[in-house]
Amino acid sequence: MADYKGNHCPVCNEVFAEGDDIVVCPDCGTPYHRACWFKTGVCVHADKHGSGFEWKPDIVPGVDDTCVCPNCGTPNPVTNRSCNHCGVPLPDPDNASAQRPQQQGPVYTRDQAPRPHASASGRNAGAGAGTDTGRTDAFGGMFRRELGPDDPIDGIKARDWASYLGGSSLYYLIQFLRMDETRRKTSVSFAAFFLGPIYFFYRKMWKTGVIFSLISLVLTLPTALALLQAAGSPLVAGMDLGWLSAASYICAFLNWCQMFIRSLFALYWYKKESARRIREICDRVPEGPERSDALILRGGTSFVAVAVYLLVYLALVVGLYWLMGPGRTAAVNALMTAFIM
Repeated sequence: MADYKGNHCPVCNEVFAEGDDIVVCPDCGTPYHRACWFKTGVCVHADKHGSGFEWKPDIVPGVDDTCVCPNCGTPNPVTNRSCNHCGVPLPDPDNASAQRPQQQGPVYTRDQAPRPHASASGRNAGAGAGTDTGRTDAFGGMFRRELGPDDPIDGIKARDWASYLGGSSLYYLIQFLRMDETRRKTSVSFAAFFLGPIYFFYRKMWKTGVIFSLISLVLTLPTALALLQAAGSPLVAGMDLGWLSAASYICAFLNWCQMFIRSLFALYWYKKESARRIREICDRVPEGPERSDALILRGGTSFVAVAVYLLVYLALVVGLYWLMGPGRTAAVNALMTAFIM
């Protein structure tokens, strides 16, 4: 039997409570208290019967102060914009249709060009499948497509992706879906370009973060040796460093190259690593709250890793400064002059 708790009886205008004796109009489905139905003897919508009228549940402010997350099923306060548990955007509390679970639409959307045989991919079929709204805009017939929680990206449900990715799930879902459909591995990430290893450690991509940290360290060696030489450090005394100038230019060029490479492939590497970890969890944990918790714990971001990286980086800088010895001030001034010039 349907649960009408929280809706109004159209006769007495009282809210249905749990345990109320409720009868339903057989023509349009409008619910009544049994006493109210016998009191009127006829449905208040009788004049609309036969015209296709169907009763729709109403939303009662203050009766239900929670909104269920469409991804993990966690109840949240209606004032929340995103789920406290997995970070997925919640339905708009002002939209009555969004509050009804049976009519709740997909939560992830993006613009995409139409595909002639979209149904063949299986993404537009079955429960929770994405739907095309048919809306057009000024950009060459582009239209809005919705991605539901059960829609697959690289064979993994969007709800599992969202639980693993955390608060930025919407951005990454859009990027990963585009990669999955176009089979492209490149997508510009300005965060990876400017932050480098910090971005990878923040996203818990440990191996990638270590690799790019080592690359950056190697490419800065000519600069470190030049500083030691300018400071008159005994560590480089007697060494033939005539090659440093050319090496510095080469390393500077290689540094820009690795910055562009990590910018173009960071999202693909993140998608690949995330998919591997999600599949490992899905193989051993059944679908439900436990899987969602496991994905949240394994995924998300790590401020601790970023802090550790910055501490190590600071320690290396301080160590280099100490190794330069008494001439460190002159060396730093020379470096700043060369940088400005």
